[in-house]
Amino acid sequence: MGIIEVLKKNKVLVFWNRCRIHRKEPEFIEHVLNGYQNPEYLHLHSYGDAYKGETIYLVDEQGGGVGFFAELGVTLIKLYFADERGFTPYVHWGKNYLYYEADGIDGEKNAFLHYFAPVSHVTGIHEARHVVKSEMRHYEQVKSLFGAVSYDVSEEYVDAMADMMKKYIRYNEKTECYLKQQYKGLLGDKRTLGVHYRGTDFRKQYNNHPVAVRIEQTLEEADRLMRTGKYEQIFLATDENEAVAKFKEVFGEKVKVYPDTFRDDGGDDSIAFSESQREHHKYLLGLEVLRDEYTLTNCEGLVCGYSNVTFLTRIMRKAWHERAFEDYVLINNGIYHNSNNFWESGHGNKN
Repeated sequence: MGIIEVLKKNKVLVFWNRCRIHRKEPEFIEHVLNGYQNPEYLHLHSYGDAYKGETIYLVDEQGGGVGFFAELGVTLIKLYFADERGFTPYVHWGKNYLYYEADGIDGEKNAFLHYFAPVSHVTGIHEARHVVKSEMRHYEQVKSLFGAVSYDVSEEYVDAMADMMKKYIRYNEKTECYLKQQYKGLLGDKRTLGVHYRGTDFRKQYNNHPVAVRIEQTLEEADRLMRTGKYEQIFLATDENEAVAKFKEVFGEKVKVYPDTFRDDGGDDSIAFSESQREHHKYLLGLEVLRDEYTLTNCEGLVCGYSNVTFLTRIMRKAWHERAFEDYVLINNGIYHNSNNFWESGHGNKN
């Protein structure tokens, strides 16, 4: 093989040579810049002849260590991008998903399907005729459209994400049966005040993350609403055993929690990164936080701080229920703006 043939096989050298040749051509410059940063400049992949007449939009996992509802929130954003353009979405959460099980669950390797039903008739992209893969610039365009740069977002954005939830997301049969059974067994038909308290890594003061809510603030708001007489019990969703103990000190047997939920004992790292010898630990972590969210969504009132759990609770409530919470108390201590980035902690994605 001659030197020219060798050079032609080196993509980097070919690229720089093309830049040298075409560097003064406006169309070439625009092509390169659009391909790098313009979300409307889409790369079309082709793998076969399946799904002719459709453009399949691959919604894959963001990865990088984001939690269950952060990942689901990103998925809704990508679904919005696809829906606006008339693409057929296909959601696949793979090995970069934080709750991924290498051996799968019930023979299924796509972790999205461990919890949810397919969002469309598409079962894979390997033979698809036209495929667009989701990219971070697509996500950033949607966030920018609604000015959603942090946890403090507009009702317009909540409405848009609720529309995507209602249109595309539903539990699979196994998950739905489990959630309903667990909810009924724990809370029965009593009027319940939902409370979400997020501890652990929220105390690390990450940039663009909420200033942690103090347990005393949460207890105070819960006590105020319980004194109205509208609620018979409290459902507490929390990642800390200490929070459970403090709530039971104040409210006793009125406090209901799922006893088998994996919680932290005094650490400051997210439960999502925990390790355990129990079978399918990662899958169960996802199922447990989904159970907490499902239960919060079905309570009559909610006391919470900013978090992805409570943000998706608002979205699911709006998408799947015809009535708002009778009481919705958001404890807002503000948002951190600093240089302490989550992705520099060893978890998370720079984007």
